[in-house]
Amino acid sequence: MIILSAIIGSTLVAAMAGISLFIMANSSTTQNGYTSSHDFLTGISIPANRYLKADISVNSYKLIVDLALTQDQQTKGLAVKNHMNESEGMLFVFQQPSRPSFWMKDMKFPIDIIWLGANRSVVYIAPNLEPCMSQSNCPGYVPNRDSLYVLETTAGFSHRHNVTVGTQTNFQLAG
Repeated sequence: MIILSAIIGSTLVAAMAGISLFIMANSSTTQNGYTSSHDFLTGISIPANRYLKADISVNSYKLIVDLALTQDQQTKGLAVKNHMNESEGMLFVFQQPSRPSFWMKDMKFPIDIIWLGANRSVVYIAPNLEPCMSQSNCPGYVPNRDSLYVLETTAGFSHRHNVTVGTQTNFQLAG
């Protein structure tokens, strides 16, 4: 999956000798008690050569996902994989709420794309998206509400696990 819009801002700082990036996020709590920033990433060193992993719970179903944190990781998305199991996925973490656009260029299998708000609840779902047959006929998918995270799962995941707008998710770094 490749992102069409601007990727990530000042939360990720320059690579230190090409080895790693550092998250410098501030955690803040909103009126409803949800943490609105990337509290699960505060102070974490991001390796430049591999994905960090997170555990995500969606309607009591557990997934382990790769975190797309760097611009390179977000640009490549799931296009780097040949297949994915039901309990796997990718979570894109953005600096600020926005309406990031995704497309299926270079994808090898169909997926669901699930946009999550700052409170980690589902704000929009694009289910059962097929890979593009050609770049000239490759639509972009954009949510109708701002999101801070985007979860990519196997095609049909949202239907099989009763994921709808408003479904709450929980996630934390794996390990």
